[in-house]
Amino acid sequence: MRGIPLLCSLLILTAGCAASPDVAPAGRPAAEAPSAESAPAERPETARRAAAQTRLLKITDLTPRPGEKVGVGMPIIVRFSHPVPDKKAVERALSVTSTKSTVGAWHWTKNAQGRQLAIFRPKRWWPADQKVVFKAGLQGVKAGKNLVGGADVRSTFTIGDEHVVKANAKTHLAEAYRDGELVRRWKVSMGGGGDRRADGIDYWQTSSGIHLVMDHRKRERMRSGPQDKEDWDTWVEYATRISASGEYVHASNGETWCLGRQNCSHGCVRSSRDDAAWFFRWSYRGDPVVITGTERKLPWNNGWSYHQMPWKQWLAGSALKTPVVTS
Repeated sequence: MRGIPLLCSLLILTAGCAASPDVAPAGRPAAEAPSAESAPAERPETARRAAAQTRLLKITDLTPRPGEKVGVGMPIIVRFSHPVPDKKAVERALSVTSTKSTVGAWHWTKNAQGRQLAIFRPKRWWPADQKVVFKAGLQGVKAGKNLVGGADVRSTFTIGDEHVVKANAKTHLAEAYRDGELVRRWKVSMGGGGDRRADGIDYWQTSSGIHLVMDHRKRERMRSGPQDKEDWDTWVEYATRISASGEYVHASNGETWCLGRQNCSHGCVRSSRDDAAWFFRWSYRGDPVVITGTERKLPWNNGWSYHQMPWKQWLAGSALKTPVVTS
């Protein structure tokens, strides 16, 4: 993902403070205040120390990319350079406008590396075929002690036609809809299970829930993890990522007899090469992929699965606790 270069400027204003003259006891004259010429000058190192202590709050990464066409489930993910103590002040500086009215909300969290994130998602889906503008008026915003907003940021992206995929692990079928109309149905094979761990989760099942398309790789390497019961290391074609834990829609690398009949994968949605290639080319990042028919539930923070969180709970994660109307 490409980062967004930011040009940041900091204006530091140093205000001098003078002590009030002492009030003399009755019958005695007040001591004469020192003249400006005799007052000690502020040391240069003091100003340098104040400048060194002040930090700039920057946006270090922004999703989606400027100018990108995305799906109707797409979140706006803002990653900051520092933790944000005054989230209310920063959230007031963030704005989202769109050509079609949409209700959404911000939610504050951290990524797996502990970086501060502010994430905007619509209450349901974005209306299709429209332009969205994100603005961050950060410059000069006091985000916390010795933390000041840097340069403002503006980014525009578009919402494409509505793509929604529904895949069922029990029927072994996937269906793709464009603007509510079925455009393709194909046979799939999902996670067969068999790796239930101490937390009660079977990690070889495909997660049921609202996934979003995150990435496209024409070839992707699939390797087992240190806790997996079996070892594998293989390459697959037309891999469309739908979670951070390694779930993809991809071309089946062998065992094509499983498609439409049995769940044989370690959690991915296997498809024929033709179907995987079609979905790879057809889908946008942010397209919803709704999977049903398994016991394993998709966590709300596994990749971009933010629509898994109920709306009231999502809104509670806003610093201002207020929905945003984007028009």
